[in-house]
Amino acid sequence: MSYDVKYALARPCSQSIYNRTPPIVDRMSAVSTLNRIAIVVCERLMLLMNNTELVKHRRMTCMDDVLLFLGGNHDDVGLYGDRGDFYRRKLAEEIYTAFAVHGVTHENVMSVVMGAIKLERDTRLIIEQGGLERGVAPPVSIDDTVLDILARIANMN
Repeated sequence: MSYDVKYALARPCSQSIYNRTPPIVDRMSAVSTLNRIAIVVCERLMLLMNNTELVKHRRMTCMDDVLLFLGGNHDDVGLYGDRGDFYRRKLAEEIYTAFAVHGVTHENVMSVVMGAIKLERDTRLIIEQGGLERGVAPPVSIDDTVLDILARIANMN
């Protein structure tokens, strides 16, 4: 079956156009994606700490504040015991409730938080150093389980 068309091409297609510019493989896209996952996770962890009103006297503004409270290295007037353990338990519960991530407990929630911080810093450094060269990207070192948890929290799994 042939179709009769009533138009003509302005100029014939030539294969030399395709031979001049080889396709560029963007190897930095994986690093950019990992950076985005880490940024989203850090934002969501701070929001979880702020929105659940765990910290009543101030708001979390950076991940260092989150680490301060999860480590129990803050001043909590009138409250006794290991307050860091309380915050770790509450954050692990909120991660399970909000994102349906199984396996995050008060014992390993610091690994998830530290993994997000390390991933964000490492990928930001890689992008800063080699952002113009998109064809080459160094490997990013992160535990597969932590990356899976971070991707689920960022909703990029």
